[in-house]
Amino acid sequence: MSQKSRAGGRFVGSIVIVSAFVILTLVTAVLLLRQDFHTTRGMLVHAQSQLFQMDAELGAVRSDLAVAQRELAEARHSMGEMLAVLDTANTQIDTLDATLANLQVNYDRMTSGYGYVLRDPTYAEMVEFLTDDATSSQTYHIEEYNCTDFSADVKANAARLGLRCAYVNVYFPDGIGHAIVAFETTDKGAIFIEPQTDEEVELRIGRSYNASIVPRPGYYYAEPDYDDTVLRFTVIW
Repeated sequence: MSQKSRAGGRFVGSIVIVSAFVILTLVTAVLLLRQDFHTTRGMLVHAQSQLFQMDAELGAVRSDLAVAQRELAEARHSMGEMLAVLDTANTQIDTLDATLANLQVNYDRMTSGYGYVLRDPTYAEMVEFLTDDATSSQTYHIEEYNCTDFSADVKANAARLGLRCAYVNVYFPDGIGHAIVAFETTDKGAIFIEPQTDEEVELRIGRSYNASIVPRPGYYYAEPDYDDTVLRFTVIW
């Protein structure tokens, strides 16, 4: 065999070896890629399973939240009904307290022996009585001396002088109320009086009580922080 043929054989052999190496490398790479693919696929399947599980748990949480929201709404509704009942009860208690105070005044008046001589005053007599009466100088206290006490004392003091005076319950929205007095004057008719200040009140249903007070000269009443529209009023003689 010639030298040229031997060289050609070696070249071909080299190519075969290189080709085999390349093929082996490619096969190895394909096997590795396939293994990575299966590993990645397994991880994706696991992640998808966890995602489904989390979605189910989220659905359960949403369901529990919806139940809690419904229960909260029901609780708020029940609380609103309870507060409404409580407001009504407080209004009734205030009315009963005012009525009791008025009955006490009438009892004191009758047991003092002058109930049968009460008379309606003239307007001037009413003004004179209010000027001399010291009730308006008392200090207001929501629990110890409030509008009920002012009105009851004015009524009792008028009765001691033989003057007929009415106890008046005034009702505002939201269960709020107020107590004042009234005189049926012989020359100017019925006159409502705010006993805390001795000012006249032009009491009208549907009108603000604050705006109904006839203020003293130079005096101004600021608007209250609640609705003082007069819904109704009762006059108790």
